[in-house]
Order: sequence, then C-alpha cells, then structure tokens
Amino acid sequence: MSFNWINAEEFSFNSFLLMDRWMIRMICNKYVEWDEFCDNLGIALAHNPSVAWYFTHKSPESKPAIEQMIAKAPKNLPHHEIRKAEVFVIHAMETSVVYVYPDMMNQNCDYINAWDKQLLFELADFTDKVVLDLGSGTGRLAFAAAEKAKRVYASEPADMLREYMRDKIKRENIDNVVVVDGMIEQIPYEDNSFDIVMSGHVVGDNYDLEIAELSRVVKNGGYIIDCIGEDNRKREADEELIERGFESFYHVSKSGGDIYRYRKLVNK
Repeated sequence: MSFNWINAEEFSFNSFLLMDRWMIRMICNKYVEWDEFCDNLGIALAHNPSVAWYFTHKSPESKPAIEQMIAKAPKNLPHHEIRKAEVFVIHAMETSVVYVYPDMMNQNCDYINAWDKQLLFELADFTDKVVLDLGSGTGRLAFAAAEKAKRVYASEPADMLREYMRDKIKRENIDNVVVVDGMIEQIPYEDNSFDIVMSGHVVGDNYDLEIAELSRVVKNGGYIIDCIGEDNRKREADEELIERGFESFYHVSKSGGDIYRYRKLVNK
C-alpha cells in the first residue's frame, strides 16, 4: 500500500544512512520474495557503495542478502537507470524513510496531523498516572498524555525519532517525559510498572507475544490502549484484539476513514 507521505524523487538514497539496524534488517530480508524490489535494491546498493558498506556493517546479519542482491545487479548502468532504481526503493520504503525525517513525518502523515488528543483522553483518566507509550514516533500519544500524567515513558526504536522527541522536551521544557529505546516484543521494564500502556499503529505482527508483553508491564487494574491516528482508509474492527478482550470504539474521521480505538482493563 502506498501512503504518499513523500515524493521519492526528492530524496537522496543517502537517506538510508540515517537508518537503524532493525530497519536495515527489515529492508534487506523481509521482501526476499518481491523480485522487483530486490532487483532495484541490488542496483541501488551496487552503485551506492557507501550505503552498501553501512548496511553490511550496521546489520551484519543482512550481509549475505546484500551481497547476493549486489552480485545480481547489472554493471555500468547509465545514471538515469540507477536513479530509477533508487526512487523505486525509496518509494517502496516510504514508511521507513519518513522515520528519519521527523518534521516531514509530522507534516505529511495524516494520522498525526489530523489527530485530536481528546480521542485519547476519552479512553482513560491519565491524571497522575505513570504511562508507557510504545512506538512513540514523534510523540503523538506521549506528549498528549503528558499533559495529565505524572510521568510518560516514550519508547521508540528509531534513533532519529527519539532525538526529535528529546529536542522537543528540551525546547518546550517538558519535565515528565522520558524517551527510551525499546521494542514491543521485549519491553525493557519490570512487571507491573505502569498504570497505562498505550500504542498506536504498533500491535499486529504477533498478537499473542505483543499483548503478553503489554499485559506483563501494566499494573493490575490498569489499561492497555490502542489508539491509532486519523486517516481516510476504510477498515473493519480488529477481531484479533476483540477476541483477546479489548473493547472497541468507532468513529468516522473528518476525511471519511473508519477509525477504531481499543481499550482493555487488565485484571491479574
């Protein structure tokens, strides 16, 4: 699915030099059955040796896949063919590329710029609560919750996004948000640490593992919240969440999208 968050032709292939190890691993290994993507990535890497070097050293587990793609790439291509391959890869990976340009992410991603924080506040009372936000991005949920919460821990695996949030905290003198590295599959906190654990656009790769981790770190009587942003997409309720005890809250976004938010009261 293309989100059209960026115009790929405006971006340098060097944007990939700003990416984290987990992003490189995903790019080089997740799409091995997509031949067109692998062919174009191979061309782009073969003709951008600095990016290829960075990929293999930042993500050594991806080195075999990278070397195989480069080996298959045709040599001595004209510049316009190389650029065509670069643009193909940038467009295909737009949701990763935008992570390294946080200001553009805020500006272009409708799920951020069209969102109303009241949609989060309707799901729980954040007053004086200790909150964990997983996959914080640029801090859509975290900074909203911080207006009421005692403390918010904003967990984000992308370095450029973490630094963006830290800059915002410093610039706006926010004293109750802590930015940390972390993945939903292995949350770096002890059991029963938080009153509320929340995320948006994060849960769904492995429901059982992810919800088990969310449940582990939330206190008895606390809430797990899944609060996606606004968009114009048509969707059905997530039955995987509903089957696991989540309540759903539906509304139509201003742009006509079907938006479902979810909440689960955790009893241990």
